[in-house]
Amino acid sequence: MNEKNGLGFMMAFVQKYLDGEMDRLGFDLDFNHYLNMHYQKMEREGGELADCFSFYLAEEGVDQADGLSDAGHKKLIRKQFKEFKAAMSDGLL
Repeated sequence: MNEKNGLGFMMAFVQKYLDGEMDRLGFDLDFNHYLNMHYQKMEREGGELADCFSFYLAEEGVDQADGLSDAGHKKLIRKQFKEFKAAMSDGLL
């Protein structure tokens, strides 16, 4: 995925967190900022894809992570990222 496009940037950002290249605090502080910053570009690239990313990673991921341990948080984000990528690869978008 090309990091120069909006979706590519956001996917690379999530993957860096999952790979341990950033801690939870950094991820939580920057996720919504970057999503807001790149969302219009993501919509131009593919509106359904942008909505799907927002649903899986923001609404069902980050927004549901309050009260989770760091390990639980990462597990949830990993699960939601897999769900998003499965939707992409299944051709649902």
